Amino acid sequence: MKYKIAVVKLGCPKNEVDAEVLCGELIKNGFCLTSVIDDADIAVIFTCSFIKDAVSEAIDTILEILQMQKRVIVTGCLVSRYGEKTLEKLLPEVERFFGTYNFTDIVEYLRFGKTTSNVSSKFIYSSENERSINFEYAYVKISEGCSNRCSFCTIPTIKGNLFSRDMKDIIEEIKIISCEQNIKEIILISQNTGDYGKDLKNGTNINKLIENILNINEINWLRVMYIYPDAINDEFLELTKHEKFCNYLEMPVQHIDNEILKSMNRKSGEKSIRKILDKIKSEYPDIFLRTSLIVGFPGETEKQFEKLVDFIKEYRFYNLGCFVFSPEEGTKAFDYDSCVPENVAKERFDIIMEEQKQVAFEINSTLTGKVFKVNISGYSDETDLLLQGRTEFQAPDIDGKVYITEGFIESPGFYNVKISDFKEYDLLGKIV
Repeated sequence: MKYKIAVVKLGCPKNEVDAEVLCGELIKNGFCLTSVIDDADIAVIFTCSFIKDAVSEAIDTILEILQMQKRVIVTGCLVSRYGEKTLEKLLPEVERFFGTYNFTDIVEYLRFGKTTSNVSSKFIYSSENERSINFEYAYVKISEGCSNRCSFCTIPTIKGNLFSRDMKDIIEEIKIISCEQNIKEIILISQNTGDYGKDLKNGTNINKLIENILNINEINWLRVMYIYPDAINDEFLELTKHEKFCNYLEMPVQHIDNEILKSMNRKSGEKSIRKILDKIKSEYPDIFLRTSLIVGFPGETEKQFEKLVDFIKEYRFYNLGCFVFSPEEGTKAFDYDSCVPENVAKERFDIIMEEQKQVAFEINSTLTGKVFKVNISGYSDETDLLLQGRTEFQAPDIDGKVYITEGFIESPGFYNVKISDFKEYDLLGKIV
C-alpha cells in the first residue's frame, strides 16, 4: 500500500531543504503527498529544537496531529537533541523517530516497515537526491554542523562539528535545480557559511564556491545567508560586485560590547565588527545589510544595552532580527550567573525593534521612485488582487515583500518594478 503523506516543516530553512529532499524521494518511490493533514494517512514532522520556544512548538504540533488520529513520524533536531529513547518514553504514541542524519530512511521504513541502513552520523544529502521545490527560489545547504562553540548555541550538540559538502556536488545540484526545475534564485545556507570547506583541508572555501556558482549561466541571483564578520575579506567583497550576487548580506553580530561578545565566545570583537561594517558602508554602499542580535544575555548591563542601541542607530541595518536570550541546557551559558530578568530582557527587545522600525522607515522612504528588479512569484498570500515578489535585498520569510499595485505578468519571473510607496517593512510598486 502506498500511503498519502503530509510533510510538516518547522524551524529554519535547513529543515526546509531536508523536507524537500524527503518529499522528492517519496514521490520518486510512488507515494502521494498532500498539504492537508486531514487527508493524510501519515504525517512526517520535521522539528526544530534550537531554543525552548522551538521545542514547545514541536511538542505542541506533534500532540495536535496525534489527536487527529494520524500515524505520526517525527524527525529533525528534536530527535537529535534529546534522543529516540527519551522521546519514545515522552511520546509513546509516535510511530517512529528519525534524527537529522537519517531522515531519508523514512522512505525505506514506509516501503518495507523497517530500515536496514547504518547511516553515518555525518550524512548530508547530495545532488543525487530528488528534491521537490515549490518556490521561486531554492535553498542549497552547503554544510551541516558547526565547529564553533558559541556559549548560547545548541547546534554542535545537535548536529556535531562542521561537515562540508563536496564543492562539485553543490555545483551539480545547482545546475540540476536551475535547469530542470527552472529556479533562478539560489540561496546558500548552513550554520555558518563562512566556515564552508575548513574541514575538507583541500583549499576549498566559501569564496571559491561562490566564484564557481556565479559562473553558472542558468541562475540569475545568488544570495548568501549566515556569513559572520570574521569570514568577510576583500576577496569575498569583490565577489559581491558580480551582477548575479544579490546586494544583500545577512551577517549576524549578536552584540557589540566586547565583554558580552567574549562571554558569548564569539570570534569577532567590537573593533573587527566595526572595521568590516565601515568598509562595506564606504566601499560597497549598494549592499543592504541584515543582522541578528541577542538581548538579555547573562550579565548584560543597562550601559551595555544602550551601547547596542547606539550601534544599530549608527550602522542602520536595513533588516534586523532580535532574540531574547534563551538559556539552553547543554550550553555553557546555561550555567552563567547574573541572569537578566525576563521582563527586562523583553523590554530591551521591544526597544531594539522599535528603533529598527524607525531605521527601516527612513531607509524605505529613500527607495520610493527607484526601480528594482523583483522576483515575482505570483499572487499575494493575502489577496489575489495583488502580485507579490522580492527584491535583491529581501530574503524569503525573514524580510519584507514587494506588492505590485499596477501591472501584469505572463508568468512568474524577474521584472523591473518602480517603488511607489511602503508600509513598515513591505514595499509597493508598479511594473515598468
